[in-house]
Amino acid sequence: MSLGDRKDQGLRLERSSAPAVAVEPLLTAAEVGRLLAIPTKRVYEVVGQLAIQLAPHTLRWRSSDIATLIEERRRNK
Repeated sequence: MSLGDRKDQGLRLERSSAPAVAVEPLLTAAEVGRLLAIPTKRVYEVVGQLAIQLAPHTLRWRSSDIATLIEERRRNK
């Protein structure tokens, strides 16, 4: 499954008293590495502070956080 495919499969959480909320799919370190064209090991150094810890030794990243980081670090703003 490609990253584009995953984006379309956002999780929808429904509560009885609240409207449905869309949750964007989370990326693995390997997927973030491919997006940034860096080795997976470097992902933890470069964007580790943006990670969401789901469980011990299980980190994920929001694609929107990675996109924001890229935009913030552009040289020619």
